[in-house]
Amino acid sequence: MLLELKRLSQKYLVKKLTEDDVSSIYELCSKNPIYYEYIKSVPTYENIKDSLTELPPSVSLDKKYFVGYYKEGQLIALLDIIAGYPNEQTVYIGWFMMKKELQGTGIGSNIIAEALLYFKEEKFQSVQLGYVKGNKQSEGFWKKNKFIPVGREKDTGDYTVVVMQRDI
Repeated sequence: MLLELKRLSQKYLVKKLTEDDVSSIYELCSKNPIYYEYIKSVPTYENIKDSLTELPPSVSLDKKYFVGYYKEGQLIALLDIIAGYPNEQTVYIGWFMMKKELQGTGIGSNIIAEALLYFKEEKFQSVQLGYVKGNKQSEGFWKKNKFIPVGREKDTGDYTVVVMQRDI
């Protein structure tokens, strides 16, 4: 199943991000130090390039959508989606990040609400994601958007990921 990116939002231009977009992705990421504190890393052009194609085992690249949300030509958010993972009825959000200046304005919640509506129209039943344990900002955002922990955590060695889900 192919997702129609323009249907992810009625308010913003949504486009698939590529290596040509790494500098604007880097700019957005480098102004969000809290996320990187918790994963014990810093944004680099190389790890951003890797994120564009990073996948779970046994998942093909045609299910991955690393997209940017644009307002007035400026990248304001990025969303990494894997359609049909971990099962065919589920969408997995691998990464969501807002432009720092727009956090707390409701735009991020609106972006997620629009995406969930589209996923439901496409007959997906749930959305899963993981946040880094201890990151209260991320945990609070996802709980506000009605995601709940499923009781699974994954230790990566550097940090622990708490898996959350929302049925749609």
